[in-house]
Amino acid sequence: MINKAFDIVNRKVEAALSEQGFTQQNVSGTNSNELAALYTGESVAYSVIYYKDKKHMVMRSCSMTEDGPDNEWKTIGTWMFDPVTDSEREAESIGNDFAESVAAPKFVQTPKQKKKKKNSDDGNGDPVFFSKRLVAIFPELKDEIKEEEESYEQFRAVTFTREKIVPKVAELMNRNNKKEVDKLAEVLSAQYSYGDIDTRPLITIIILNSVTDENQKEALRSEMSEELQKAWKAAEKYRGKKVKPAKKKKQSFMQKMMAQSIENQKAYSEGRL
Repeated sequence: MINKAFDIVNRKVEAALSEQGFTQQNVSGTNSNELAALYTGESVAYSVIYYKDKKHMVMRSCSMTEDGPDNEWKTIGTWMFDPVTDSEREAESIGNDFAESVAAPKFVQTPKQKKKKKNSDDGNGDPVFFSKRLVAIFPELKDEIKEEEESYEQFRAVTFTREKIVPKVAELMNRNNKKEVDKLAEVLSAQYSYGDIDTRPLITIIILNSVTDENQKEALRSEMSEELQKAWKAAEKYRGKKVKPAKKKKQSFMQKMMAQSIENQKAYSEGRL
């Protein structure tokens, strides 16, 4: 199943990139844990990787040199795909997302042109990227994200998460469907790992802290990463405190909250909490 799913994803990607003059190269994964595809252009290379152990389908980009890709890969998108429970439908969704990503003007350039120095705790995924990853679980978010982007100059990450995502998470948890809960935990874990300093508090302080039923909390924790488990533990002290969606102060506020959350995670791991 995974080979077929990987082919479905890459047919979509190849179609999007061939229109821009990219060529698919004959490559294979570096080890038995990986499936890999590589597409090269004049200044940019793209690759699709499936990691069998993590069950992650990843789209990456890097710059091209005279000798080929420089291998300084930057992650564009990450999706969970479990060949045991997921189907061709999920593979089609992943392929469409990846194809849309590489067709977007912001990626048709040398990645180095957009590089900026960032904190070592800061990942690649911003709140919009994170919200779009949840479309795989909540399809109705696709139109709601589009409406948010068209209606406001700046994506209101806190407000959107609180008003659009949290109620959907509550409904999912109340259905008590193990497959759905497990998938939510996997997606949140992956996006916490890839998320930037504005995204991570959305996951812990707003989404996870909205889950108060002990049985539901345990169901989520049992399938999420150790990293996210520790972050959620540290974020619980903020439960009930208002996260202000003020436009001008959003970034500094989120950075302050994230810095405190990181410090609490460190203290927890050292046994000081």
